[in-house]
Amino acid sequence: MKMISYWKSPKEIYSDDEFVLIIGNYDHLNQDNGGYKALGVHWGNYPQSRGILSPCVIPDSTRSAILSGLLHKAVTEGDIQKIESITEAITFFND
Repeated sequence: MKMISYWKSPKEIYSDDEFVLIIGNYDHLNQDNGGYKALGVHWGNYPQSRGILSPCVIPDSTRSAILSGLLHKAVTEGDIQKIESITEAITFFND
């Protein structure tokens, strides 16, 4: 499914069933000269706007808690692929 143009260079960093987290630059209404770094969430093909996937933006403070919790879970489970993906997301926001 096509993603709304407000998300620039989105990349999926975590998936659990239909729950999907993405990172990328978010530029609401394409008015912010490329936008800002953001964590987004969607569930399969929801939410949509006129048939186009429209992931929700996660606030910064919540973003940190989500990424920290998911990293802890991945380390506890020894899931190297998820550790690398979540670490990439953390690095994305720290650069």
